[in-house]
Amino acid sequence: MKPRIAAICAIVTFATCVGGAPDQFPDCAYITLFNPCPVSSETRGDCQPIIDPQVACQDCPPGAGAWWVVNNRKDGEAKVTIRVTLWDRALGTSTFTDQALTLAPGEKRPLGCSLPAPQPQYGWSVQDCQPHSEQVFAPEQLTPTEKKFADAQDAFLDHVGRLWSANLESQYRKLIPGTVRVELSTSPEGELVKTSVLSNTSNELAAQLIIDAIRPAIRFLATGKSSKITAEVTAFAAEGSDLNPRHKRPLANVSVSQGGLHYPYETGASFSVDDLSEVNPFGPK
Repeated sequence: MKPRIAAICAIVTFATCVGGAPDQFPDCAYITLFNPCPVSSETRGDCQPIIDPQVACQDCPPGAGAWWVVNNRKDGEAKVTIRVTLWDRALGTSTFTDQALTLAPGEKRPLGCSLPAPQPQYGWSVQDCQPHSEQVFAPEQLTPTEKKFADAQDAFLDHVGRLWSANLESQYRKLIPGTVRVELSTSPEGELVKTSVLSNTSNELAAQLIIDAIRPAIRFLATGKSSKITAEVTAFAAEGSDLNPRHKRPLANVSVSQGGLHYPYETGASFSVDDLSEVNPFGPK
């Protein structure tokens, strides 16, 4: 019986040089990620960071991501509920805890470091923030040019997610446990310029599946600026593994940066899949 695949896509904002990217509560507080540390001047480009990258990364080891939360209100405190999620890359499982923080007006506070593979990885997100009415703080609106880039990136990531899910339907059992990192660059016209496999502890199929999902979607990035696309795939289980079905979840993290600029010219997404045919232990496999 052919396995049925369900795809889950969650958009995450990556801000490698500036913390101006809105999360779920743009009029209250947001998360900023500096990744990877240390952030070079070439990566930052000409933008002015809201947090000095050297300060942001000072407590994180090289290659890690530095997570910060910023109170976007300048006229009052923000009461923020932060969710801390721990991903076990080996098992493909996650656990989380929520913590309440009170941030002073305009305060920027470090949350922690997410370590590179194969270590378990932490992530932070804003679950609630008070107050967050438009009357308290008017969120910054995107200009027509910024919206064009944001819409293009959304279309790109949506297409990647659909292709990634479709590609895995018949192939994911052939993956072996491990992690692969790839990087692609495109021209301002949305044409592929270069594809590189930066590292691979899985197999060639893992790299090929994510590259095959990205290439057809590159056309959405024909916005007049060159693009850099990075992707990391972690394969948790393969045919013959004795892990439980809920652990058989290859995970792909994809980010795109256009023109070397910050949000809204940079964003990313995570895609995971589940083999629903094996949720019932008595069903066919």
